[in-house]
Amino acid sequence: MRFFNFFRKKKAKTIPDGKYRIIKISKDALFEFIRESVIDHQECFFDVTDGTKIVTCFDINWDTGEFICVTRNELDENEHLQFDLDTQALMSKLRDTTGSMYVEKRYIELSEDEIKKL
Repeated sequence: MRFFNFFRKKKAKTIPDGKYRIIKISKDALFEFIRESVIDHQECFFDVTDGTKIVTCFDINWDTGEFICVTRNELDENEHLQFDLDTQALMSKLRDTTGSMYVEKRYIELSEDEIKKL
């Protein structure tokens, strides 16, 4: 009988008339939301076929409202999901790479030496 329940028309979920659904989150939850959204769309945002093959590092400056996401292919043997990069310093030295995450050419590519020279 459970098999036939699969084919039943599911009731549409709606917000009742006169009601509001509200979500309020903290800075930490906002950072988590941004980070997870980038991870969910990293293939698109960074023009890669397989997002599981890249390593990503995130940071945010709450004073300026800036967010930075840095990604690369290789993972050193001493690293675990993150890599050693001063994202706050990098964020302070770079201009915005894009005005929107939903346009092409939203990122720049820099070598490790180019980052050190900034």
